[in-house]
Amino acid sequence: MLIGLGIGLARPRAGVHSVRPRIEQIPLLGVGAALYAASALLDGSTATLCLAGSLAVLIAVATANRHLTGMLVIGVGLLLNLVSVAVNAGVPVRASALVEAGVVDADDLETIELTGPHHLETSADALGVLGDVLPIAALHQVVSFGDLIVAFGAADVVRELSRRRARREVVVVVASYAEPSATTIARADHVWGTAPRARPVSATQYSANPDATAPATIDLDRETAAVRAYTELVDSQSR
Repeated sequence: MLIGLGIGLARPRAGVHSVRPRIEQIPLLGVGAALYAASALLDGSTATLCLAGSLAVLIAVATANRHLTGMLVIGVGLLLNLVSVAVNAGVPVRASALVEAGVVDADDLETIELTGPHHLETSADALGVLGDVLPIAALHQVVSFGDLIVAFGAADVVRELSRRRARREVVVVVASYAEPSATTIARADHVWGTAPRARPVSATQYSANPDATAPATIDLDRETAAVRAYTELVDSQSR
């Protein structure tokens, strides 16, 4: 997961309009984690039931989040572990793998007793290859093929979720309304007075929060003068 995090942060930023991935069914993910923790604290058939329930719930979460890269890979790994638990009533652990991982000495194999849903592999276990058969000496752990698949899938998911997105740059363009074309030329025969500007005086004049200055209005004095001039012009022509 740390490797996936490093790769995700090192990747080029995603586009401005890219959608940030979302994780679905987070409460269900918490239920699966709680059941998995309970299986490690309990013993016997109860621990096995908790582990099987945890794997089933986590598979459902992986399916719900199949839109995320790597989630289906996690689901495959969990399914392999669930099959092993179901057919063997627990997790079979190979004795030789415990010795190679440095967990126990070879002389202690006959007296060792595993806790939780784990038990030493016997000839009665079916599909023993799906159990914990892979020793990791550096970590003193024995894992299964399903665990490795889950680890690779989890790294891929973290890589996808940790990729940074490009910031959206907001460019505010203030249009100039003082251009000559933005106004109309008043004529003497306009009975309604001087025509207002064709464009708003400011960018927020007609918004929900107008400017403190009032927009352009009709000049009544000019209207009266224009009407008087028009009347005098008509009278002079009629004479």
